[in-house]
Amino acid sequence: MFIQEKVALGLTQFIDFTAKGSSAKTNMVRRIKYQDDYHPAFDYWKQLRDGIVQFHERNKDHDFLDSLLLGTDEKKKENYAYAIKQYRKFLRNKEVSWFDPGRANWISDELVVRSSPELGLMIDGEPHLIKLYFKGKKEKVDKRSTRTVLALLNTSTYDVNHHPLVHHSVLNIHKNNFISDNTVDEDQLIALESEAAQFMYIWNKI
Repeated sequence: MFIQEKVALGLTQFIDFTAKGSSAKTNMVRRIKYQDDYHPAFDYWKQLRDGIVQFHERNKDHDFLDSLLLGTDEKKKENYAYAIKQYRKFLRNKEVSWFDPGRANWISDELVVRSSPELGLMIDGEPHLIKLYFKGKKEKVDKRSTRTVLALLNTSTYDVNHHPLVHHSVLNIHKNNFISDNTVDEDQLIALESEAAQFMYIWNKI
């Protein structure tokens, strides 16, 4: 018996899909289905994202963040420097420690969305699973626009056990906007499942 392999994509890809109109959705699924394999060279923020994880995981001092600029492409330095400045501002006057966020997936029938948070941080005694968002310089990232992300994070399956009261959070680094929400209503779940079903319908048609 043939068993269809599940389709997997990243959280940002899925969220971008949900925000597009019908024809744009089809074009996006086509690009995802036939795109080249992921390569780190095309991930603009990978070096900084990984550096922030190492900063907390290895309990580095704040100079470590500035050192990330040393090996950065000249074309990225201005944006990286600003993001580091904003991240340091976010940390200011907070008591912060690391815990392992583990890996996470959100699964809907044949679709798997890789939803692993980059950071697990105890902030002033409260546990947070945090997705870092770097596009906030040009895109609107507020409580309303992150509802889908947070609903997906809240209903993901994690490979480690977290505190039952852990906060699911998004940090828009450019605007230093930290958004947490642990509530998911039935309408949000229906909307997520509907978007996943539409993605797979297009995927199987093209």
